[in-house]
Amino acid sequence: MQKSLLRFCRGKRMPVKTLALLLLSIATTSIYAQSYKSLNDKVSIRFDKSNGLDIVKALQQQTPYTFVYDPEFMQQCSVGAVKFAETPVSTVLEYLDNNAPIDIELTTSKTIALKKGKADKPANRANGRVTGKVLDTKNEPLPGVSIQASNGTGTVSNIDGTFDLQLEPGTYTLTFSFISFDQKTVTDVIVTSKAIVPLNVVMKNNSSKLKEVTVTATYKRNSVEGLYAIQKNNAGISDGISAEQIGRTPDKNVGETLKRVSGLSTLENKYVVVRGLSERYNQAILNGQIMPSTELNRKNFNYDIIPTNIIENVTVVKTLTPDRSAEFGGGLIEVNTTDIPTEDFFNASIGGSYNNKTTGKTFFSLPLEGQEYLAKVSTHRAWLGSTDWKTKADLVAAGDKADKSKPFFENNWIPTYMKAPLSPNFNFSGGKVFNNHFGFVASLGYRNTFATQDVTSSRDGFMLGTGGDGKDSLLFNGSRYGFTTNINGLWGVGYRNKKHKISFQGLYLQVLDQQLTMGYGTHDDLGPNTMRLQDITTVSKILQNQLKGEHLIGNKGIKVKWLAGYTTLDKLRPDNHFYMGNYYKDSTYAVTDLSVRGAYTTGREGTLRWYSRAREKNFNWDIAVSAPFDLGPLKNIAKIGSAGWNKDRTFYVANSSSRAMGSEYYIPLDEYFTDSSTTTKLTDGGKDFKANVTLSSWYAMLDNKWGKFRLVWGARAEYYNLNDVNSMLQETIDAQSGQVGRPIDASELYNREPNLRFFPSANLTYSLTPAMNFRLAYSESIIRPDIRELSYFREYDFELGGDYWAEGVVHSTNIKNYDFRYEWYPAPGDVISFSLYQKDMAYPMEIYKQGGNRVYIMKNNKSAVNKGLEVELRKSFAFTKLPVLKNLTVYGNFSYMDSKVRRLSTEVTHDPDDIAKLHLKETVGDEEPRPQSGASNLMLNAGLFYDLPIVSLSLNYNYVTNRTFRPADLWQFSLYEQPLKALDAQVAFKFLKNRLEAKLSISNLLNSFNLIYEKTFNEYPDQWKDVGKSDMKYQEGKDFINFRGTPGRAFSTTISYRF
Repeated sequence: MQKSLLRFCRGKRMPVKTLALLLLSIATTSIYAQSYKSLNDKVSIRFDKSNGLDIVKALQQQTPYTFVYDPEFMQQCSVGAVKFAETPVSTVLEYLDNNAPIDIELTTSKTIALKKGKADKPANRANGRVTGKVLDTKNEPLPGVSIQASNGTGTVSNIDGTFDLQLEPGTYTLTFSFISFDQKTVTDVIVTSKAIVPLNVVMKNNSSKLKEVTVTATYKRNSVEGLYAIQKNNAGISDGISAEQIGRTPDKNVGETLKRVSGLSTLENKYVVVRGLSERYNQAILNGQIMPSTELNRKNFNYDIIPTNIIENVTVVKTLTPDRSAEFGGGLIEVNTTDIPTEDFFNASIGGSYNNKTTGKTFFSLPLEGQEYLAKVSTHRAWLGSTDWKTKADLVAAGDKADKSKPFFENNWIPTYMKAPLSPNFNFSGGKVFNNHFGFVASLGYRNTFATQDVTSSRDGFMLGTGGDGKDSLLFNGSRYGFTTNINGLWGVGYRNKKHKISFQGLYLQVLDQQLTMGYGTHDDLGPNTMRLQDITTVSKILQNQLKGEHLIGNKGIKVKWLAGYTTLDKLRPDNHFYMGNYYKDSTYAVTDLSVRGAYTTGREGTLRWYSRAREKNFNWDIAVSAPFDLGPLKNIAKIGSAGWNKDRTFYVANSSSRAMGSEYYIPLDEYFTDSSTTTKLTDGGKDFKANVTLSSWYAMLDNKWGKFRLVWGARAEYYNLNDVNSMLQETIDAQSGQVGRPIDASELYNREPNLRFFPSANLTYSLTPAMNFRLAYSESIIRPDIRELSYFREYDFELGGDYWAEGVVHSTNIKNYDFRYEWYPAPGDVISFSLYQKDMAYPMEIYKQGGNRVYIMKNNKSAVNKGLEVELRKSFAFTKLPVLKNLTVYGNFSYMDSKVRRLSTEVTHDPDDIAKLHLKETVGDEEPRPQSGASNLMLNAGLFYDLPIVSLSLNYNYVTNRTFRPADLWQFSLYEQPLKALDAQVAFKFLKNRLEAKLSISNLLNSFNLIYEKTFNEYPDQWKDVGKSDMKYQEGKDFINFRGTPGRAFSTTISYRF
């Protein structure tokens, strides 16, 4: 036994030698303090009930260290039950340090001092808590489960399966019991003072009610099993990520997190691509409510507004069940936030980012007045004194009444400039719990970003360049200056008990995005020395509120779930600018001294300034009843429900042209439109579009479980009258009526799509082992045109570099989905999966480029077939137990898709036998071996994570192969995209017991760029069938550049603290 210095705390005399040793220990405390955490000697200790003295004596017997302590005080320090097997002595000392009022210091390399600390007396120490959720093997929550700890303390689970058990610090065994389910025992649950221990449990239904079965697992194994319960036990094929997994990553928001999910990639860490399908083929669902698009011209959702610290889980559903929306293509991205927290918390983070192309360099924009930093519109963008025109009719009426001697709008063409600062961001979030049943959460976030990228382009009529040489000076060359402010807030309040749960949640988003592009080149119409100045400003506001509840009826397992949500959307483009004309400069040229003449915009007289706005009120509802029942060995759940939404939307585009008449001389740009000869007029952009439409649905499904087989099947019916909001169809019919001069029979056009549709689905799972599944699935789904795509409009689209028109009659896309998947979870934290899928698409929609023109139109193809495979591997090297490898985790996922598209052209004609009867003529084109717009043949994600107690490292790589950007009527003019190849790295440091965290991130390490190009195809002048996938790749110096943007590298730092 090693010697101990017992008397330094007792006030007795000590020998000189002992006193000298004590003074030496104190003198060296500043050097060795707290470094006991480096001690790796292995010890084994087990006590059902213990105190500090018991633990120290056990350590004395098994280690070579000298312990300095007061035995009377140590005996008073109760620490409950402890169990350590072959555990480093540092772990035991840390447990003692955290669970008793004891300060521990390694005063010399072989001496450990234990003395009274500042903590409360053991009798007054706060308890710890074990919290989590109990699920069955069908991923359904189990209410009323009895949970009992080995000390006799117990509780029962709530209606949503959640539980909260308060325990004194110590090591426990927890027992979970429920009628007709195997009893579950979880051992080695270590509870510490004031700490939350997460524990999710999956219980198996007992096929024999007379046979008692107890399943035992350790805490470590069971917590990981709970994390994968959603994915492994889902009715359909899905992938996802939980709060605990997110916590092991450096991600700040959901946009950063989604790229870690198999088969997904993200654009700018905001937008998601699922199974190679982007934009309209994926749907965002937040807390069970379908979200509107945050983009003006496409169906998409911006995920970077949702902070990860309030996320409960994210699930990507890849096959349908009847209780989910039939608007499904690539996947449904379901994001669930914490409505009732399990503990009080307050988190704060602040950060900034530096871009090597932007920060500290000259940054141009139209005048900034200050409110832009709060995501508000500049007052100089007002038309006729207002920035809040709700309809075009109001604007036109005000213009008719206005004093014509006064300007329609300000002359705000001249850019201002400054040195770009660091881009700041901050986030605050907090939660409060009352009596473990009632609680609330709230979050506020802010981000302001300056971003400059070099731009090369042939859009808007600038020349392609001789022979397609990408370095040709005839191309437009300039810069794009992006100023973005994002303000977001989330809030939630809820109550739950054993029988009921009700919660209210909300989301607010306001984003100001200003993009100013300036540069020069040679124009097809204006010749050399042509300047382009383009300002695209968008303000988006989204407010979502929802109330939802869950109720357990009686004691037979009957559940009622309901949801009601209300969302408002306001997308405004105030006073956007587009100017092209000749410019003059010399060696002393500065952009603020810009002199121009001959203002021009394609299809307009002079310059283009336009104002557009979309406003939507969206009400969602969903109610469902489920009930379990048995038929012999068959375990069943029947579910019926109804869901739907109502949308009330207004939209308009107001185009205005300005022109300085008769000017033949170069005039400074800020004076060009102030001359009395300047004329301004509103031009055609379409009428006010107003629509109110409702979708109603009903569904019925059965969940059958028999042994290792599970079948979830049923059907969904949806009623949606597309003709009620299809103003483009009505415009076409009215135009034909005017030609005939008498009533028109348009029944064939009105009956193209039935109002009532049925969508069957079936998901079969065979569980070879508890960790291994084989899955088969079939479903039918639909992608409907957005309300705006059914309206007549013409608007300039800067991303396309031309006018975007609504024209012709469009049809919904009908999809048949076939899926197979093998998945294996060989060890906690590991997964291996392999998936095959096929999607047969009828009438897929794409935005087509009209040959060599600068016009883009939404059109249908006749059909498309997508066949793909997905492979995912995630492996932790903790099993090696080697000092270096055990902290390493590697992951990768790979997706491949092969696609074919068959074109379609349509024409509304008169029936030859009856001129008053309209007929839609379809002409089917040849099959083209290419994916649809935005889809990629190949996608790869790979990453490394290395985690230590105080530092973590991550390296992530994302590669997406070239893809079709916009097809053209004449396919030789189609545009293709080479996406940016992203390599990102991050290092994170944790201090103050993991409360303080500092992160340093680097994005776009490869300094990659995004490229859109046009093929020459001189070798294949006639047919697509002669063109292979390799021919679609970009060939530098040969292919024409449509757009190239180089964003540079970004370096960001974030400091966060958990109070």
